[in-house]
Amino acid sequence: MKKELSLLDQYEKEFAVLGGITNLLNYDRATIMPPEAIEQRADHIAYVSKQFYGKSTSGEFKGIIRKLYSNKGKLSTPNRVRVEKYHKMLRRIEKIPLEHVDTFSRLVTKSSQAWEQAKARNNFKLFAPYLQKLVEMRQEEARLIDGKKHPYDVLLDEFEEGMTVDKLKKVFGELKAGLLMIFDKLKDRKAAVIHHKAFSRIGEEEVAKDIVLRILGDRRVVLGESVHPFSDPISPDDIRLTTAYKDHEPLFSYTSTSHESGHALYELNFDSKYRESILYAAPSIGLHESQSKFWEDHIMKHSSWWSFYYPFFKKAHGLRADRKRFMSHLNEVKASPIRIEADEVTYPLHVIIRFELEVALMEGSLKVKDLPKAWNEKYKDYLGIDPKSDAEGCLQDTHWSLGYFGYFPTYAIGVMYAASLFKQLERDHKSLGKDLGKGDLRYVKKWLRENVHKHGSTLLAGEIVKKATGKELGCDDFLSYLREKYL
Repeated sequence: MKKELSLLDQYEKEFAVLGGITNLLNYDRATIMPPEAIEQRADHIAYVSKQFYGKSTSGEFKGIIRKLYSNKGKLSTPNRVRVEKYHKMLRRIEKIPLEHVDTFSRLVTKSSQAWEQAKARNNFKLFAPYLQKLVEMRQEEARLIDGKKHPYDVLLDEFEEGMTVDKLKKVFGELKAGLLMIFDKLKDRKAAVIHHKAFSRIGEEEVAKDIVLRILGDRRVVLGESVHPFSDPISPDDIRLTTAYKDHEPLFSYTSTSHESGHALYELNFDSKYRESILYAAPSIGLHESQSKFWEDHIMKHSSWWSFYYPFFKKAHGLRADRKRFMSHLNEVKASPIRIEADEVTYPLHVIIRFELEVALMEGSLKVKDLPKAWNEKYKDYLGIDPKSDAEGCLQDTHWSLGYFGYFPTYAIGVMYAASLFKQLERDHKSLGKDLGKGDLRYVKKWLRENVHKHGSTLLAGEIVKKATGKELGCDDFLSYLREKYL
C-alpha cells in the first residue's frame, strides 16, 4: 500500500497546484484584470479545469483509489478518510462528460462578467440567458450524478456534505419563525443615526488593514478590493481576501473585512501534516461560514471589543460620536434589500429566501424569467420591503453567475454553528470579555485552532461542532443569542 499512497501524494500535490492556479486566475479577474481579457481568461480557466478533470479521472488515478479503497480497513484514519473522499469524488466526476466540464467552465467565466455588467446596468435581462443555461447545466449534472435524488440534494452535497432539502426545510422553518418574531419586536425601534459623510474613505482603508493585521497578523495574506468581497487560498502560504468600500455604507468595509479575515484565519490554521492533501480544507462551506460570522458578529461587534477599539476607529475616521451612540448605530436592526449589508437578525432571512428560490429553480416550478418577480414578492412578505431595482434585487449576489446552486444555505448554517461555538467559548473562557476589552485575541484564536481549525476535513462539519460543543445543528443558540442581545 506504500506505493499507492506515495502515488496518491503526488497526485494530490498536482491537484493542489491546479486548484491554486484556478483561484489565482479568478482572484485576478475579480480585482485587476482588464474586462477586455475575459475571452482569454475563459480559455485559461477552462484549460486548467480540463487538466484537473483529466488527471482525476485517469486510469492510473482510478486504479490507485480503487486499490486503496478495497483495502481501506488497513489504512490509518486520515488515509482512510482521504481515500473515501476521493472515491466519492470519482463517482461524481465519472458521470459528467469532459465536454460538459469544458462548456460549464467557459460559461461560468463569461456569466460572471455578464452578471457584473447586468448589475452595473440594472438589467436582469442581460444576465438571464446565462442564468438559464447555468440552471439547465446544473440540473443535468444532478441527473447524471444521481437521477433518483432530489436535484438540489445532489448539488447541496457539494457544499454541505450529508445535508438535504428536507433537513434544511425543518431547521430553516424553525429559524424563520424565531427570526420573524424577534424582528417584529425590533423593526420600529429607533437606533442612533450617524450620517455616512461623517466617515472617511481613508479611515475605512486604515481600519481594514488594521483588522486584517489583528485577526491574521500574517505576511501570507494579501488584501485586495472587489465588487463582492471574497477570500481564496492560492496556496497554504498565500491567502487572498478582498473587501469593498461603499460610500453609502461606510461600516461595510469593517464588517466585510472582519468576515473575510475569519475565512482566511481558518485557511491558515489547518494542521500542517495534511498540507497539499484533500484533508487540508474545511469539511463544508457552512463550517467555513461559521468562522467568518464568528468574527464578524460575535467578536468584532462585541461591546467589550469596542470599549478597546473605538478610540482607534474614531480617530481613523475623525468621528465625533461617543461610543454609546456609535454602538447603537452599529447594531441597528433594519430591513434592507441587500444581504451583505443586513444586520445579524435579518441576515438569515435573506439566505432562506435564496434557498427557497433555488429549490424552486432546480425543481422547475420557478422559471428564470420569473425570478425578479418571485424575489420581490418574498422580500415584501418576509421583510416588508420592495427592492427598487434588479441590482438591489436578484442581481445583488455573484453566486448564481458561478453556478453555485446549493451554496446559499451554508450562510445560515454558518450563523447557527457560529452561535453554538461562541457560546461554548464563553463557557470555556470566563474572562473573554476582559480579553476583548484589552484587544487581546490570542485565546480566541487558540480556542478556534484547537476546536475547529486543526481538524481540516478529517471529520464532517457536524462532527467537529458536536465535538466542540456537544450539540447538533440547530437554531436555539443563535435565537437565544439574538434575544439576549436585542430584547
